[in-house]
Amino acid sequence: MVIIKGSVDISFGGSKDAAAYAEIVSMGGINSQVKKELIATIGTILQSKLSIPRNRFFLKVYDTTFGRNSSRL
Repeated sequence: MVIIKGSVDISFGGSKDAAAYAEIVSMGGINSQVKKELIATIGTILQSKLSIPRNRFFLKVYDTTFGRNSSRL
């Protein structure tokens, strides 16, 4: 499921330039390699399709099987 809310302002470093925040919740299957691939792929899509630079994107990854994990691009 993907939800996009363009009406919600995001401010990174005091700037309201284009930015994104995402959470991914998995029930298993998210190891460190998969997490890296997810971050890279989603970052590329945001940059190429929505013109959001990689330094203005935050991805939070949860694996409910192995505990709570998060990563930042």
